[in-house]
Amino acid sequence: MKKIIITMTTGLLVFCLFVLSTAYLRAEKEGATYVGMEKCKECHPEHVESYYSWKYSKNFRIIQMRKKDHDPNCLPCHVTGYGQPGGFSSVEETPGMANKQCETCHGPASLHLKAPTKLEHQETLTVPKNLCTGCHSGHKHPGY
Repeated sequence: MKKIIITMTTGLLVFCLFVLSTAYLRAEKEGATYVGMEKCKECHPEHVESYYSWKYSKNFRIIQMRKKDHDPNCLPCHVTGYGQPGGFSSVEETPGMANKQCETCHGPASLHLKAPTKLEHQETLTVPKNLCTGCHSGHKHPGY
């Protein structure tokens, strides 16, 4: 009987901690900030390495060549986290956030780095539906 009570109590405690920490992450999601691809590279070096072969890894240079690297109409589609906490503000202040990077699709990763469990780690980053159409649409860019 004592083992059953201990097992049930332990199970209840684990469940409560899971529920509380998951609720905490959901509540904190609004406060997530961009951290930059160098942080992603610490745990996902193979993904970051393959990123450099993608055209998105170089898309900021296009607006630089066209002298549009300070144009607020161009920046949202050529940088990561434009105007958001931790995101790109200018090439002078946040050069590490130029180009589309991991967090462009997966969202700001600050909570991902803090997540205490694997499940919460995975729940902190998502790829929203229709994400690509934010930049790849006829009304924003003459090339699409």
